Amino acid sequence: MTDLVIIHSKDPDFCMMMSHILATAGFRALVAENVETVVISQVSAIVAVLVDTSDNVDCGTGFCNAMKANPSTAHLPLIALIRARHEQSYLSLLKSGIDEGFVRPVSPERILSYLRAIAGSSAGVVLSTTSARSALRFGNIEVDEQTRLMRCKTGSAQLSPIEYRLLKRLIQIPGRVLSREDLIEAAWPPNHHVNARTVDVHIAKLRHTLAVTTGRLIIRTIRSSGYVADAIDDGR
Repeated sequence: MTDLVIIHSKDPDFCMMMSHILATAGFRALVAENVETVVISQVSAIVAVLVDTSDNVDCGTGFCNAMKANPSTAHLPLIALIRARHEQSYLSLLKSGIDEGFVRPVSPERILSYLRAIAGSSAGVVLSTTSARSALRFGNIEVDEQTRLMRCKTGSAQLSPIEYRLLKRLIQIPGRVLSREDLIEAAWPPNHHVNARTVDVHIAKLRHTLAVTTGRLIIRTIRSSGYVADAIDDGR
């Protein structure tokens, strides 16, 4: 099954150009104006959704919010393409659910490199294989490796690919303080520029999700050092 990349953009020239670039790299491309179009597509084959914000950032954030609110599409990675004069919108797009953002103009190879990393990524560490599907476990928390759906006794939540990789890295050795550089290496593709503020935003989202779902403050900030995951008692 050929990997599918969804393109959401109001610019027909961009859609045509990006579709050609993706096809040349071996991906299938589908232009989707709304979430409904994504839902009726072959969701299981979708690698990521490219969101071109163009000159209407509000429209882009609205689409991202709708994607994350729909159970059928909430797990899909969202990659925002942001025009240079709208760089200040990056944090608002992160809050709306994007997993990564590129400022245009951007080299197509950078986008393709990120897509290949997502398509070829494997979470083969700290796994339980007691069932047909592998799961990441931490105390009574279980995260499905394929869908990144996190479950525990008190609720469930959908993690983004970056949130999943951050959590996996943090809980490999509970109690160990990890620097932002360590987390960047674990959660983002090689040679991808990520600054400390981006890490902080993603950690804040992950920490909030964990707190709401489990009722616990699992990830702590260690001033001037980084972050640490506290061990969980399996019996709770």
